[in-house]
Amino acid sequence: MDDNAGMSFEILAAGLEDVRHDVPMLMTVLAHKLEASLPENVRVIRQSGLFSKTSSIKSITLTFDNVRYQLSAKGGQLLPERQKIVHDVVLKTDRIPLDAWLRDVLNYLLEESRRHENARDILDRFLTS
Repeated sequence: MDDNAGMSFEILAAGLEDVRHDVPMLMTVLAHKLEASLPENVRVIRQSGLFSKTSSIKSITLTFDNVRYQLSAKGGQLLPERQKIVHDVVLKTDRIPLDAWLRDVLNYLLEESRRHENARDILDRFLTS
């Protein structure tokens, strides 16, 4: 990981530190950041009760070229996964630590920001939203 990736990860980690142990809040914050910065790559599944005014985030899925990152919340636990995909077929699914999940997603955003000017705006929106 280069210096920019390390610094960006530290900024992201610091921003999430307050909500890291509050699974519903962490899912809400990540969903907001990802929907604001990558609307075409993210799918957020919300769950609400019959008489509930609010909804909770059940899962966040990011799909990139040949990899999918999914973060699910079940029973107060986070389940971060990385899937290798070829022609819309999942070949391999790995459970990974949350820090690795966040780092992988951030690294993808950094790579994209180097290739495309508008991707830099995406990365800025993700880090500052």
